[in-house]
Amino acid sequence: MASVLVIADDLTGAAEIGGIALRYGLSVEIVHTLAAPITKDVRILNTNTRSLKIEESLAHLKTLFSDDPLLEWDWIYLKFDSALRGHIKEEISFYRKIFQKGNVVFCPVNPALGRIIKDGLYWIDGKPIAETDFARDPEFPIVKSEVLEILDADSWQLIDGVEMRPNTQSPYIVAAVKDEEGLHKWASTASPFGLYAGAAAFFDALLRQRIKKQSVTGGSEPLLQRPVLYVCGSNHENSIKRIASVDADKVVYWSHIGKESVVADDIRRKMDKYGEVVLAVASTVSYDAQVVREHIAQVLAIFCQKFVLHELIIEGGATARAILEVLGIDTLLPVWEYRQGVIRNHVPKTTLVVTLKPGSYPWTKKLWVF
Repeated sequence: MASVLVIADDLTGAAEIGGIALRYGLSVEIVHTLAAPITKDVRILNTNTRSLKIEESLAHLKTLFSDDPLLEWDWIYLKFDSALRGHIKEEISFYRKIFQKGNVVFCPVNPALGRIIKDGLYWIDGKPIAETDFARDPEFPIVKSEVLEILDADSWQLIDGVEMRPNTQSPYIVAAVKDEEGLHKWASTASPFGLYAGAAAFFDALLRQRIKKQSVTGGSEPLLQRPVLYVCGSNHENSIKRIASVDADKVVYWSHIGKESVVADDIRRKMDKYGEVVLAVASTVSYDAQVVREHIAQVLAIFCQKFVLHELIIEGGATARAILEVLGIDTLLPVWEYRQGVIRNHVPKTTLVVTLKPGSYPWTKKLWVF
């Protein structure tokens, strides 16, 4: 298998790509720098830029790619959010320049999750995206539904079918895909494009063209090894409802800066009693999202000083990255895909397992034990 570099703008997105690679029998690792020697078929670089301001994002990318970025990669994929959150236009422009590519084709859809482009609009489960919960995202509220307006990229070209030739004056092409058939047509068409970008579904379709025989992960689904700590860093409506259904004594809420030690002690006490605990953010919290995840990460740092955790399950990519950073975890090895986007990862040289899940994706019944 040729070596593949995937660049993801958040950690759960990186993990989702890792799960897809596992389906094809590929070895995979998630890293946060490109410094280490390449030892896997697929290296996924989590840039974590979706949690940064645009100026910080581009400065961080320049640092990550300060050395020659071409290296020996056979192909490169840029992973972005299937709900169009993030600094997509600016980052794709950056990558096109550093990788010296003539064209970029961007396909953000995920038909399996009801996320498609039709009539120039982005749809989620039959609704224009601006009429969904993503309109209330704390960092990237999606208040428009026209794809090019969301991206603030009026000069980009939205193409409905692969049979249409791109405008050579516009090197940025958005594939307007409304179903699985359209997705695979884009992936299978011999293309003059220099660089591919989009959501996980497009990567899956591209990989399928390169590896004709799909290899499904074997064995039985791993059992959770208690103690298990769930960290819910998402404010998505589905996440809030699920936490509300849990026995209140098994949930610990962080609500104020300066209460991190108190919260960590509360988690330890309940973990000794129950073996599984949920850490969540109180609904009354009004701090900036970045402040919230930094202090949730501090809770974990304090908690892990006196408690040996076997299973850590984190919902929300930016929260996950903040936690791994304070715990000194630079590399994850994806080992199991519970379902799309819900990925089990080993931490090298430890007994800790970290499972990652995007906030807007559904759980599996076995993984959510409450």
